[in-house]
Amino acid sequence: MIFKEKIGVQSVRLALSVFAGSMLIGGYAHAQTEAPQRIEITGSNIKRADKEGTSPVQTITAKEIRQSGATTVLELLKQVPSMGTGGYNDTPDQNGFSRGVATASLRGLGSTSTLILLNGRRMAPSAYANPNNGQSTLYDLNSLPLSAIEKIEIFKDGASAVYGSDAVAGVINFITKRDYQGGEIATNISANDDREFGRQNVNGTIGFGDFASQGYNVLFAVDYKKQNATTVQNGSNDIEAKLYSDINFRLNPYSSSVSNQAFFYKERTPGALSFFTTGATVINQTNCDPSRLIVGGAQNNIASSSVLFGRTFCNYNADAFTDVQSKGDDVNFMTVGNLKINDKLSGFAEFAYSDTKRIYRSPARTISGTSPTTNFLVGGLAAPFQAILPIGHPDNPNKDARTAVSYRFENLNTGTDLDNKGYRLLAGLKGTVSTWDWESAVLWNRSKRSEISHGFLYLPTLRKLITDNRSLASIAADPTLSPDLTNIGTSEITQWDGKATTEFGSLGGGAIGFAAGFEFRQEKLAIDPDPINARGDILGLTTTAIDSKRNVSSAFVEFRTPFFKNFEMDFAGRYDKYEKIKGNFVPKVGAKWTVSDGLAFRGTYAEAFRAPGLSQTAAGGAQFFLNGTVDPVRCPNGTNPAVGAEPADCSKSVSGVGGANPDLKPEKSKSYSLGLIYSPTSSFDVLLDIYKLRQEGSVVLSSSTFLLEHPGNFPADYILRDTNPLNLLKDANGNPIPGTGPLLAVKTPWINQGATETSGADLEVKMRNNLGENGKLTSSLRGTYLFSYRRAETTGDLERNAVGTSGGLNDWATSVGNIPRIRATFSSSWEKGPHIVYGSIRYTDSVNYYRRYDGTTTYATPYCYYGAGVPAGATTTFVSQPNYTKYFPDCQLPSWTTVDLGYSYSGIKNLTLGLNIKNIFDSKAPYAAGTNTSTTVQQGYDTTLHNNTGRYFTLSARYVFR
Repeated sequence: MIFKEKIGVQSVRLALSVFAGSMLIGGYAHAQTEAPQRIEITGSNIKRADKEGTSPVQTITAKEIRQSGATTVLELLKQVPSMGTGGYNDTPDQNGFSRGVATASLRGLGSTSTLILLNGRRMAPSAYANPNNGQSTLYDLNSLPLSAIEKIEIFKDGASAVYGSDAVAGVINFITKRDYQGGEIATNISANDDREFGRQNVNGTIGFGDFASQGYNVLFAVDYKKQNATTVQNGSNDIEAKLYSDINFRLNPYSSSVSNQAFFYKERTPGALSFFTTGATVINQTNCDPSRLIVGGAQNNIASSSVLFGRTFCNYNADAFTDVQSKGDDVNFMTVGNLKINDKLSGFAEFAYSDTKRIYRSPARTISGTSPTTNFLVGGLAAPFQAILPIGHPDNPNKDARTAVSYRFENLNTGTDLDNKGYRLLAGLKGTVSTWDWESAVLWNRSKRSEISHGFLYLPTLRKLITDNRSLASIAADPTLSPDLTNIGTSEITQWDGKATTEFGSLGGGAIGFAAGFEFRQEKLAIDPDPINARGDILGLTTTAIDSKRNVSSAFVEFRTPFFKNFEMDFAGRYDKYEKIKGNFVPKVGAKWTVSDGLAFRGTYAEAFRAPGLSQTAAGGAQFFLNGTVDPVRCPNGTNPAVGAEPADCSKSVSGVGGANPDLKPEKSKSYSLGLIYSPTSSFDVLLDIYKLRQEGSVVLSSSTFLLEHPGNFPADYILRDTNPLNLLKDANGNPIPGTGPLLAVKTPWINQGATETSGADLEVKMRNNLGENGKLTSSLRGTYLFSYRRAETTGDLERNAVGTSGGLNDWATSVGNIPRIRATFSSSWEKGPHIVYGSIRYTDSVNYYRRYDGTTTYATPYCYYGAGVPAGATTTFVSQPNYTKYFPDCQLPSWTTVDLGYSYSGIKNLTLGLNIKNIFDSKAPYAAGTNTSTTVQQGYDTTLHNNTGRYFTLSARYVFR
């Protein structure tokens, strides 16, 4: 692993050396340039001549988009070094609260803290009520048409003073082509060297009308993308599959012992609801295909104390029904029109439609009688179900006792068909009155989600297994056992906005720029579960039900003050009033000092906010499971169950619901930046920006652990337990103790607590070389270096620096993911005549897995969370991974370096052909440690930092109509 680290460092050094060489080739002569045109840059409503203002903005051009090899917006943004962890990547293992969605997470602050704009205006978030912290508002990148995009501007600074809520970490503005004339059609086909992860894309763009001479321009753009399904088994060649198998015992022949060949567990005593789960009394069927028979042993990570050890049983291969890339079809259409009404007035309009379809496969559903299954209805719990076969049942092998059964309904059609649709309509006017430029528009944007789920079990039919003594085979064959379930969600915004800009007065550097504007917006969110699920008739399936709306009114003002020819300042402020939430004002100040023609310094101070999502303030909400919950009543020391309790009480899966909290306040943040712009020649630029951002009052779910340990501080209905007297703990006299039944559900309302602080540096170096008859060479180096990333779950917690670590392991009291210190990309493109050769070197730093802190506790000797050498007194470790230390003595997720290479040829009239190879050296995604059952490492790698496609080819063709 150390060897891999050195390769990564050497590659970056090589990139820097090549870059330095290109500087020498470039020379130092300044070229003649025309007077720059005044343009509007993301982050301000005031146009300026100099594209580099007081705040850092990264621009990705259409040419860079084509040369990136990216076929989706998500792929493109994942190449941006300042993009951190915490977003969603449209992978099949995403939770059900984000299926089919791809999001961005600047600075690693989560999807909700990065505002996504299309042509400077908001998008409707996806119709989900995600209960995971930092994910309540999801702007779906899949809804954006890549072919219509002219450029992407990434504003890496707090921008709430201009754009309002959610612009905490920054803004990503997708800007479509303007005044485009002509047409083009393009297609590409992609797959890796195993012919997996296949994708096909065709898109077309046409624009007509010259706005300047003809008074109008209309653009039409359409994208169609198709992606093929790839299973876990077929998609594991480009991860460290052997390590994954040896350490986690995944991707090996054993997957699950629960199949259509039942296991039977005899009840210990009549009515006890306690069953023999080991020994000879456990009976299992083995009437399956011989290829599925397995004898359980250590090679399968089956402990000698397990009922499966030494036992022959039928294996169910869940990996064969699990995808690492789901089958999907995406359609995006957009039209943009501009019409000149007269010399001082024009109109504009946009219409966009998107349709993202995904087919998710899943293993067949199971029943288990050794413990009850919690069932859900809207707003609460339905009666639980426990598959206990009565005496005399046709499948009960025990003639003198009831028997718990575990069984998988393999015959059922399973999976989910997802369809996310988006509709966007904008119409507006802009013009000039005297010295004022003004613009006003009305926007309607709707996102609709339709999910059809297959294979869930209908309780009225399932209960007949017990009430009617029906056999497992007859229940499995019953056509009423698994009805299709349809869940519908809609998210909508309706907005009217206006702004005006002008210049007045005169300072040492010119006129004062001024902008002011307003925005009135209504937000809606409605989520309706299937009626069968809503009334509690589906086994173990949670529900989400919301119907809410609110009005938002905002006003902003901006000033640009060029006090001197070489010194200017920006001032901005915005007031937002959300319905039932106290009004919020945020300011921003920026300054830029131009020392000389080639050197300038800049800095900003900004405050920002994020209003609580509709799903966090409205009645209803999403139900979810809290895994690994310790019940302090039935497992007082967190390790050993009390007398009469079960081991499951020390690590239990219980239902949770994020109760709405009308008293929530907006999250607040403050950010600072200080930058340098160095351009010693017209062909060489260096941009260095140092930043610090602190976010406080994060809206998070309250702690279930604190609730359970301090029940007297909360209403009685926040904790729900089984009240069956047979399941209660007993006192010394054998009497049931009230309130000691098995834990079923908790309420964890949304609250404001905790803080996140991050700081670092963004570097961008650009070089443009004219090589004369040898063409042109363009190179760039972009990187982000983190100084610190600190998280406090509650106010007053110690804040530990998590950079270079897996933050939640570094400090066990926090919930922070992997935070690499360095992410960097070096890119270069050589053009000569019809030939373009381009390439990139991408580097992601390593992350260690050491345990150092647990809140206020500091371990005298840090230890590897997944490995050997755990010090005395440290009880929390995963001993199920004894091979980890053998492979990773340094206890870290290795760094990863990949090299991309591409070539395009435009020597045929109007036609450009291209080949792009990402990860040309086929570097496998580094092994990411995790527990044996953790869904976050189901695919064996970190999906937010790396990818599992290996060497990946894209063939493309683009024809331009002149």
